[in-house]
Amino acid sequence: YNVRGDTGNSGVNVGHLASFSWIYDIPFMSHGNGLMHTVLGGWKYNGISTFRSGFSLSPGLSVANQGLATRPDVVAGQQLTYAKTLTQWFNTAIFQRPAYGMFGNAGIGTITGPGLVNFDMGLYKDFAFTEKRRLQFRSEFFNVFNHPNFGNPTTTLGSGNYGRITSALDGRIIEFSLRLHF
Repeated sequence: YNVRGDTGNSGVNVGHLASFSWIYDIPFMSHGNGLMHTVLGGWKYNGISTFRSGFSLSPGLSVANQGLATRPDVVAGQQLTYAKTLTQWFNTAIFQRPAYGMFGNAGIGTITGPGLVNFDMGLYKDFAFTEKRRLQFRSEFFNVFNHPNFGNPTTTLGSGNYGRITSALDGRIIEFSLRLHF
């Protein structure tokens, strides 16, 4: 009944987070007349940039005959270092199976997952036909620089992928759309 072992960072904890968003009216040809103004003027550029550290993760336990234990024991003398490779995100030797009948002393939220670097951008323009009717052309670019953002590692001792990252978030996605307002 280690109450102190049940306290720690929440699974939704992120140590650092910065997000920026903007909308910019491109001034090129915005005050002209004729076909050039219709095609080249009035474009808007927008974006959202997000930077964050990883989520707090808790070590788990999935071994045969684990008894009452729901989490592993911490090995004395080992450090929770971060190799930060896809095949070993953290020092997997720090955790071991607890003795039968013991609960395990590993704290919750002690492992930090991979962070995120993301740039989303868009470019759009409204083409007005009448006062109430207009057509909007929109192009959106998600993860525009195609930066690799990885999923969380498997933190369950006894799992075949223990300590490994086996997933990634979406790569670059580009969308084009037309929207009629009436």
